[in-house]
Amino acid sequence: MSKDKEKKKRGHLGLVLFLILFSGTIYIGMRYFKTDIMRIIKKEENTTAANAKPTPITYDFGGVTLKCYGGEWDRLDEGGNYKKAKEYVEGKYNIKLVRVELKEDDEFDFKDAVDILHDSIESGEPAADIVCISSQRLYAALYSDMLADITDFAKTVNVGSSYINAGTWKNRVYGICYEKQRDLKVIIYDRAYIDELGLDQPSMLFVEGKWNYDLFEVYLRKMKAKLPEDVYPIGMDPYEWLEMAAGANGVVLFDNDGQIRLDDPKVAEALEFYQKLEAEGLAYPMSINYDDFGFLEGVDVTYGLEDERIVLKTADLSELPEDISGYSIVFWPWGYGVKCDDYYLNLPDEYSIPTSAWTIDAAVAESCRQKGISADDAARIIYDYHSICTAATVDKMHKIYENETTGKLSNTAVTLFSVNRDNVLLEWALSRLCPDYSFSVSAFRDAAYSVLCGYEEPADILPVKEEECKNGLDTPFVSYYSE
Repeated sequence: MSKDKEKKKRGHLGLVLFLILFSGTIYIGMRYFKTDIMRIIKKEENTTAANAKPTPITYDFGGVTLKCYGGEWDRLDEGGNYKKAKEYVEGKYNIKLVRVELKEDDEFDFKDAVDILHDSIESGEPAADIVCISSQRLYAALYSDMLADITDFAKTVNVGSSYINAGTWKNRVYGICYEKQRDLKVIIYDRAYIDELGLDQPSMLFVEGKWNYDLFEVYLRKMKAKLPEDVYPIGMDPYEWLEMAAGANGVVLFDNDGQIRLDDPKVAEALEFYQKLEAEGLAYPMSINYDDFGFLEGVDVTYGLEDERIVLKTADLSELPEDISGYSIVFWPWGYGVKCDDYYLNLPDEYSIPTSAWTIDAAVAESCRQKGISADDAARIIYDYHSICTAATVDKMHKIYENETTGKLSNTAVTLFSVNRDNVLLEWALSRLCPDYSFSVSAFRDAAYSVLCGYEEPADILPVKEEECKNGLDTPFVSYYSE
């Protein structure tokens, strides 16, 4: 063999050896790279899974007794998951959980639970240490600084934003909602009837961004022309329109910051628009009757699912019948204060879905101080209890958080409706959910009745009603008894 051929052969062998060594390096590198990646993925999976379960860390609070009131705490002495939750939490924290009732013995001097709790704190011994408080009385507890600040804990718990917002007051978190809190209001309608009328489905128009005041009115006119006499395109409870339409026009009536916004021009605009619909026969004309002494005697409104006088009806999700396969939903039209280009996902953040129905579980601040339990540890106790006795709800709270962080609304956690577009639209709406405390303040309802049933001018009535609200809320502790 010539020297040139031998040299060429050695070169080929060297190239082959190099390729073998290079391939081996790549294989080993990818193997370890894959191992590292899988380790990270599994770590993230374990972290996510742990979010829905109690943490294994133990605490020792010396066997202190915590008095618990309201919501799921009223079921402490039941069996099943409630027994498991109670035993787990008591063992983990070395505490004792006991159920208490907050009620007044004097039947002639009625006080509700928040009143009683407030008085007990003032006397130096809180009547309850952990409480579940509904939205109708929550603002009274917040105005009175009765609840422990758990803002730091809320940043770590990884649940959907609406569950945190439910307990947020002036940019601080005082509790978390652990119920099926997302019981918002919807406009609901019979899909087949809309097809029979030869109209576009409202939910599709909303999705396509064709649901502002002007286009909504055009749609109702088309519908009215096809309806029998004395049947109206839409019907509404006065307060329901006031609250929901204001949110769709970018205004929460009584928000997390304690701001009362009844006299906002966008609120007046929403009310004036519905007055126009009533006057033109596009909405059922609400009316109100007073007795000889000027007191409210009766209100003629229609909005329920069973009422055949209207096509577009309203209901809370919890009010819907078991079989809603033939129904679809849509949300409130947006006013001139909210702009949307072509697609509902382009609606600005100002478009909101207010809710007045929720509760929060919270720790009493004075109890934390007296019993040596930090606000965050009290929040962990509450979370661990719920993660066992209401595990499905807590799991959903975490799934919603994941949906919000990824933005994948198509991976909806809602499966109520037979048309997936409705489920996706509902999940989107739930991401816009925001607390509204106005339900508990009679001045808001009075304003809605006066304007939408009595046809008074919003510009005349709303500033007066707002001042009435503020006069009732300026005191450190607010007592209100719902009608």
